[in-house]
Formats: sequence, C-alpha cells, structure tokens
Amino acid sequence: MYPSPKQWVLILSYLLLAAVLSMLLCFMREAAQGIPVLSYHQINDTDCNALTVPTDEFDREMKYLHEKGYHTISPEQLTAYLQNGSPLPENPVLITFDDGYRDNYENAFPILQKYGMSAAVFLVSDFMDRFDKYLTWQQVQEMSEAGFAMESHTLSHFELTSLSPAELHQQLEGGKLATEWKTRQFVEYIAYPCGSLNDEVLQAVQDCGYQGGFTVYYDLVYPGDDPYRMSRVPIFGHNDHSFLKFRLRLHGAPLWGRLERLRAALLRSGHTFAGNLIWLP
Repeated sequence: MYPSPKQWVLILSYLLLAAVLSMLLCFMREAAQGIPVLSYHQINDTDCNALTVPTDEFDREMKYLHEKGYHTISPEQLTAYLQNGSPLPENPVLITFDDGYRDNYENAFPILQKYGMSAAVFLVSDFMDRFDKYLTWQQVQEMSEAGFAMESHTLSHFELTSLSPAELHQQLEGGKLATEWKTRQFVEYIAYPCGSLNDEVLQAVQDCGYQGGFTVYYDLVYPGDDPYRMSRVPIFGHNDHSFLKFRLRLHGAPLWGRLERLRAALLRSGHTFAGNLIWLP
C-alpha cells in the first residue's frame, strides 16, 4: 500500500527538517573547530559607512568577547598553530584592522587595552605620516611597543594581481621594509588589498619573506588551512542591530560565508532576484 498524499507531505517534511538539522549541526561543528579572525577598518562616530564601526559599538563588541572568555592571539600564534600544532589559549580570537586609520589608535587602542586585548594592524605604509586620516609613525611605534602586531597592507594599496612582477615586488617588499624600519620589529604577515591574489602573488609574498597572508574570504580558520590564504570574518558597522549582527557573524561564519558566496555567484550569473532573496547579517 502506497502512502497517501498527506503522508507523502509528512515524509517529505521530516526529510527536509532532518536535512536542515544535519546542516546546522555540521556548521556548529565547524564553528567549534574554527578560529575567528575579525576584520575591522575604521572605529569612529563620524564616517557613516559600512566599513566604520561606531566607537561605543566597538566597545560593546570587545566587552562581549571579554565576558565570553575569548583570548586574543597574534598572527604568529595562529600560523604556529596551523603549521606545528602549537597550543592556543581557550577561545582564541585574532582581531585585525586594515589600512592603518588614525582612529585605530585614538579609539580602538584604548578600548582594547581596557579589556586586556591586542590586535594586528595592517598598514599601507605610504599613507602613514602623510594623510590626516591615517596613523603617524609615532602612533604605530607606540602600539607596537604595547604588543600590537604592526603588519603590512603593502606600500600603496594597489590590487596585487594587476601589477607587473617588478611592481608587485616593490609593493610587497617596500611596505614590509618601511614598517620594519619604523617599528624595529619584523613584519611577517600581509593582508591582501581588496583580497586580490593569485598564484603569482602568493609566490611573491613568500619570496619577500612573509610567513602568512589574510584574505577577505569569509570563514573561520581551520586546522590544516594554508597560512597564506587565511580567512577572516568581516565586521561592518552603521547599520540596524549592529551588535546582533556582530554576534551572528562571529558565531555563524561557516553558514554566512557560504551564503555570501552563493549570493555573489547568483548575482554574477544574472539571477538578481534569487540573489537578493538571500539575507546576510
């Protein structure tokens, strides 16, 4: 005897529910195994754009991490874990800032110190001491002496895949050497401008002495990942329910990252309606 139409509906509903629960359990398992690398840019109350997190909101987010028992780590600790299995503290998190905005020193730096946290700042070295919106080398040195990792975002923030071999080498080595000269610390990590990389860029990064690189690929970092292709969790600001979205992005990165890539693929292929149906925090 075959199931009735009503029974078929129930069977299919149970199968769909089981599939959804299995996917959620898989994402939860991935979230438990992965390490979040949070990606920030500006921290201030004047620039109302997606890359700017208001100062009070940033304080709230750091307080949340502190109260939930997260411990900040350095890029060096993360790559040592990936390459050698070196132990990490409980609930590790790496906090990063791209570009080297002055508000990283004026606003984010004291908040992080208040909660006993550190961070890595990826500097566009040509912009330091040159534009008002960016850090001075004195501020860079002070943060470095306080235990913050001052790393490279290249010399001038060009998309690396668009450069000739000579220009690529100049951007990678120039940004590295300038920051090393000013901080008297080795610079061994890079954040790829605009996430632009290919095999030639990866080889040049290694040839210039970098030990790892950070992308804009939205996910957690997992054991066995390539240290030159480390993922990050982008944190945006100046939108509704910013703190809720921060927690969703932090804890649900494996899910939201996949949905973000699916949405981008749909939009690229012209399926605008379907792509816009996908909600992301």
